[in-house]
Amino acid sequence: MPPIIGQHKDTLLAVLAQAGLTDISQIQPLADGLSNHNYHIETPTAHYVLRENADAADSFCSREQELFYWRHLAKAKLAPELLWVSGDQRYYLSEFIFAQSLPSLPIASQFAPLMEDVEGRANLLTEEPIAASGIDRLDNLVSREPSMASGYQELSLPNLSRPNLSSNELSWKELESQCCAATFCLGEAHIEAWLQSHADIKGAADKQAWYPSERLAVLEAITPNRAHSLLLQLLQQLREQATGPYHISITEQWQEYHAQLLDFAAADKGEAWQSRLAQLLSIQRQIHGWMATLADCLVKPQFCHRDLNPHNLLLKDNQLYCIDFEYTTASHPLCELAVVLATHQLTPAQRHLLVRQYLAGHPGLTSDAIKAIPAAIEMYWVFAVYWALLMAAHTHGERQQEYFDWFDLFWPLISHAS
Repeated sequence: MPPIIGQHKDTLLAVLAQAGLTDISQIQPLADGLSNHNYHIETPTAHYVLRENADAADSFCSREQELFYWRHLAKAKLAPELLWVSGDQRYYLSEFIFAQSLPSLPIASQFAPLMEDVEGRANLLTEEPIAASGIDRLDNLVSREPSMASGYQELSLPNLSRPNLSSNELSWKELESQCCAATFCLGEAHIEAWLQSHADIKGAADKQAWYPSERLAVLEAITPNRAHSLLLQLLQQLREQATGPYHISITEQWQEYHAQLLDFAAADKGEAWQSRLAQLLSIQRQIHGWMATLADCLVKPQFCHRDLNPHNLLLKDNQLYCIDFEYTTASHPLCELAVVLATHQLTPAQRHLLVRQYLAGHPGLTSDAIKAIPAAIEMYWVFAVYWALLMAAHTHGERQQEYFDWFDLFWPLISHAS
């Protein structure tokens, strides 16, 4: 629900006056964050963003930590400049970035014939068969033999009911989607089967070996846009940032969230809240398994934004900028990758490319860390449902129901959740 300016205008004007802005031309609500409200502020000479933090988020977000990392990334030119913070840290004023659209790419000419004999597009495999496939591990992929044409479709269009990837341009927020671990794994299976088919054809034609670089080049040729490349560039820039004084492991984050939930469980939070807590408690064995898998592939933590969903990224001049640093800290390198994979509408080919290029020579991960990616995606959605239930515990009425709705949206994205 977007902020309602009419009920809040006098308060916002008073806050802006404290920030030194008195000649206000316009106040417009921006997309409402899940734990904050944002407003586009226009004056005769400049544009700004005013952010209002929600009280409920303060219980598990350190504002000092958030501001530390925001200023750090702004200095590195990876975030908008933070211009002013209210004394109670409830309001932030920052630079407004005019975001650009993401253009689509033409299909490379050598792959155009793959489209000519495709029939029954709506019947091609999309996301629906994924959950039923039984694939939830990268070392348990089931290969198959798609035709070159249908294989191309599967790799280039993850969901044919959402045609916006083929649009000429789209805003970065239009990339919002949900990808579970099973979806990711089945996409990997499609990729490997399709590449093998292509390699067999190539080998029969010229008797030459199939080199890894050729595999990636083929996939690059069938990507609908540069989203994966821009995300990779940002991920590589972020991992080079200093970790700073703050750190939390995946296990420590779970322990913190879990302890808070158990504290709330002792109070009467109502049947709706308690029933969802029971759902979450029912998958604790799986959660411990995923955390152990991630711990086994960790060499050292790195700088992590930890919430790189499409609503927290702005595209300008072929570079992505981050906003919203409530969860930023030093943590597991796969946390960063998992958020991107779980929340962006990327094709299987784009995911495949992004994963291989992100992991290549990564100093913070073991050489077999790719096997832990499904666990990292699982833990992203686990933390999402923990967060939703914690926020619901701090709120009431309509706002609480919104957080219950978020819990119900995220819950099916966790394996073994029903």
